[in-house]
Amino acid sequence: MNTEPIFFETSAAFRSWLKKHHHKETALVVGYYKVGSGKKSMSWSESVDEAICYGWIDGVRKGIDAESYYIRFTPRKPRSIWSAVNIKKVEDLTRQGLMMPAGIAAFNKREESRSRVYSHEKEEVKFSAAFEAQFKANKKAWEYFQSMPPSYRKPATHWVMSAKQAATSEKRLAELIRDCEAGKKIKVLSY
Repeated sequence: MNTEPIFFETSAAFRSWLKKHHHKETALVVGYYKVGSGKKSMSWSESVDEAICYGWIDGVRKGIDAESYYIRFTPRKPRSIWSAVNIKKVEDLTRQGLMMPAGIAAFNKREESRSRVYSHEKEEVKFSAAFEAQFKANKKAWEYFQSMPPSYRKPATHWVMSAKQAATSEKRLAELIRDCEAGKKIKVLSY
């Protein structure tokens, strides 16, 4: 694998590379120019669409300099996680006739249990009535919790309610109440 980024001016050029190499290469580092650089390159969204068509996935974005960045692409593994966004992209790309056999095969090998698993893709989890009453009984903790943005409240609630055992949920709720009363985030979400 070449570790130097390849900058594709168009998504068609990237698609051409994928058509020739998707079945034999194990990775590709793709470079992008930021919009303000004045240099031409395909967009991240375009590259993800093309990668999905051939059964590849994008990795983490990393900066090169003030005007460019790169992302490493690799073939999807059978146990790869499929986000709701990428599942929708497969539907759209299929309707447009752009999905290739390798992309269809990668999609068909996915495990439903590993699809749409990110917390922001799940329906909103709420405290049980008993847990909410217990939380509200500590007015200071409840007010702090309600003052936090949804981006904190939602995963905190999910963390409490998603425990496999009731005792674990109760322990987590006690920790959340204690930390909220102290005016701080729970350790698991204090990033």
